[in-house]
Amino acid sequence: MPTCPRCDGTDCRESPWKSEDERLAHQGERAWRCMSCVHRFHAPVPRGRWRENPIVTAVGGSTLVLTIAVIVILWIWKS
Repeated sequence: MPTCPRCDGTDCRESPWKSEDERLAHQGERAWRCMSCVHRFHAPVPRGRWRENPIVTAVGGSTLVLTIAVIVILWIWKS
């Protein structure tokens, strides 16, 4: 989580891009808004987010599909 460059606050949330041009001008960064002073700024993308890891996503997704398949098979078999 980034800190605000204006007030050094840590209560920052992702902010939507204002335009496609802004997004292209700040590649590798995200737009953030400080909830303390309402300052909007750009900071690098935080690393280590498990949702952005394709291996974790693939394993998690396949585990979910397998779990649902087993539940459906057991439910049909029990009937």
